[in-house]
Amino acid sequence: MKVLVIHNSYKVFGGEDVSTLAEVALLKENKVEVDTYYVSNKEIRGTNNVMVALNAIWSSRQYRKVLEKIKTGKYDIVHIQNFFPLLSPSILYAVAHSNAKVVMSVRNYRLICPNAMMYVNGAICNRCVGKPVPFPALVHTCYRNSFAASAAVVAMLSLHNFLNTWQNKIDAFICVSNFVRDQLIAGGLDESKLLVKYNFVSSSVPVNLEVGQYYIYSGRLSDEKGIDVLLQAFRGSKRMLLIAGEGPLKEIVEKEATENPHIRYVGKCSLLENYQFISKAKALIFPSKWHEPFGRTIVEAFAHGTPVIASALGGVTELVTPGLNGLLFDPYQNGSLIACLDAFDRLEESSAMRRCCYQTYLKLFAPETNFKDLMEIYQGLINKGPL
Repeated sequence: MKVLVIHNSYKVFGGEDVSTLAEVALLKENKVEVDTYYVSNKEIRGTNNVMVALNAIWSSRQYRKVLEKIKTGKYDIVHIQNFFPLLSPSILYAVAHSNAKVVMSVRNYRLICPNAMMYVNGAICNRCVGKPVPFPALVHTCYRNSFAASAAVVAMLSLHNFLNTWQNKIDAFICVSNFVRDQLIAGGLDESKLLVKYNFVSSSVPVNLEVGQYYIYSGRLSDEKGIDVLLQAFRGSKRMLLIAGEGPLKEIVEKEATENPHIRYVGKCSLLENYQFISKAKALIFPSKWHEPFGRTIVEAFAHGTPVIASALGGVTELVTPGLNGLLFDPYQNGSLIACLDAFDRLEESSAMRRCCYQTYLKLFAPETNFKDLMEIYQGLINKGPL
């Protein structure tokens, strides 16, 4: 089996990028022949947002490059991780010139929501879901707070909805959670093509079954991640909180850490450092205010035996089982996280809960399980033969 993995990486390296590279490494470790074609949003520097968005409708340049790639590669599977904005859906038409089966990973809501998050102006939003022309995005300037840029993304989705690109040019979609799958069904995609495979995590840091020393938040410091909910819950508290990560709310976090001796901000860490911090924590707090498609950090916690206190939104509810490997709370209800922390303290966190976290990881999110599931998807498509 020969696989081509195509990915448009982000300016700020994030979970989707980590998951893509991990999946490629997993295939190679298991002796699958893998080729890659990557572009990066770092190429966008100095480029007008509107021009980038217009290119996202159809990139003739990337069409030609991918066409050249697939003509010489003779691939069995072409696995597209992310096409937006530099690659554009034009690459799907290039790949159609081969006999390869086409798989697309769905790690955000781009196919049904112009800003890919279903979160606008501090609130969850599904106004565009199911609309062939997602015009509400124009009213709310959902993409980069720009009417022109939003219009270009709306045009991209509208055109390819009209052309039926997603249905005709993709053989299967790999959704990172059942929640994502349900949203795509609501958005009008073919249910029979929507498969679910969770992301996986591997770590060289050993699992820790000892009671943790502090609570931890690890991730992007931004509004949708619920940083305000997190900080509010620890104001006036004697609970220890360690915060790792960077983002637009960095200064607010730094100020809070300066004023509160129980909060420690360590900034951006290496993956190894991050895993070491997570393994020693009482629990990881995941206070997102949007429908996270998956929640990679949650699985990173489970891989190290660390329970998770998380928002009861999106794909997160498929990962955290209250009382077994963590607790869930409502980020939009005042005091909900504080009540959850109180409840967690009363549980007197033990090695039993930490063992349950690690068992969850081994059962659902370990590399071996993921490789088996991915190969079943690939082989199942190949066995179907031409339509």
